Amino acid sequence: MSALHKLIELTQLNRELDPYYEWVKSEESFDLVIWEIDEAKEEYDKENYSELEKEIWDIYWNLLILTNKLEDEGKINKEAAFESIYNKMIKRKSFLLEWKKATKEEAMLIWNNAKRKEWYEESRLWNT
Repeated sequence: MSALHKLIELTQLNRELDPYYEWVKSEESFDLVIWEIDEAKEEYDKENYSELEKEIWDIYWNLLILTNKLEDEGKINKEAAFESIYNKMIKRKSFLLEWKKATKEEAMLIWNNAKRKEWYEESRLWNT
């Protein structure tokens, strides 16, 4: 099992067993994610990559906690959000599923065409 999968499992246990988790609201979790990102950027700017690695894992942890909090508060459906992100990215990066390395130009063209199509579909929804 990968470290990321272990981390996801650990956040689920945290969700169920950590009393602090129950007390913290999603707004505070957002602030913590932003704080961790700022810390990671500081380490990156200092070229302190060993500390940067630790901060990156803190970002993952807190982002997973945030998604759990948002789901628990009824604000998102985490599985639906992950599915939506996956579907969006395979449209914007269709070459990945073709196991084909794209040029920068091809990747940008595919990305922009997908974004344009998304915008068109969304604008049609607003006009009905």
